[in-house]
Amino acid sequence: MVNETSGKGSSKGAKPTSKGAKPTNLTGSELPTAKTAGDGPQVLRFEARIFRPPKTAVTKTGSRTLLGVPEWISEQFPSHCTTTVEGTINGHPFRAVLEPEATGGHRLRVNKAMLRGADANAGDTVKLAILGPEPEPTVPADLRLALASSHEARTLWDDLTSMGRRDWVRWVESARQTETRTRRVARTVEQLSEGKRRACCVNVYEFMLRHIQEDDETKGS
Repeated sequence: MVNETSGKGSSKGAKPTSKGAKPTNLTGSELPTAKTAGDGPQVLRFEARIFRPPKTAVTKTGSRTLLGVPEWISEQFPSHCTTTVEGTINGHPFRAVLEPEATGGHRLRVNKAMLRGADANAGDTVKLAILGPEPEPTVPADLRLALASSHEARTLWDDLTSMGRRDWVRWVESARQTETRTRRVARTVEQLSEGKRRACCVNVYEFMLRHIQEDDETKGS
């Protein structure tokens, strides 16, 4: 867990940049900006049956427990690469990989933790709610300026996935007190400078669960 009041906390063996990463000369105002996490993605709800491919089937991922995704949802995600999605399965929070099928559409990898949390197995039909695609998160002004002050932090920031950047932004934005937010901004830059790609104290499910709950209340479900 990150200590917001202390300094060091680097991960062993972490590298500040990935091989081949291009150096940047961004100013604070030029760092990536787009939609804020608070604007909220669409909540996509559906039911699906969990299945296991035949033993003779060979998949790229080796995943043996999957579920199909309805076409109307599949159309909203990239068809040429895997995508990490977050949501709930029978109310249990998860992050999992959505992979495109060779014949079109997508299927979701269902790991053991998801099966246990959903109290389900192959052959069962489950209820899912996942967050729709989100654009690159907006970097808050205070975090943007702080990142601009550290080449190491900014370079690693550029190398993170969009979801990785969202986690850091959500951590900063979830602070309720100005002092707490200021500490989190400083710790974000410090940890990124040390090569730490993830804020270990972030509850990665908090935003997603709150957003789904708010969607439930809005729809009166």
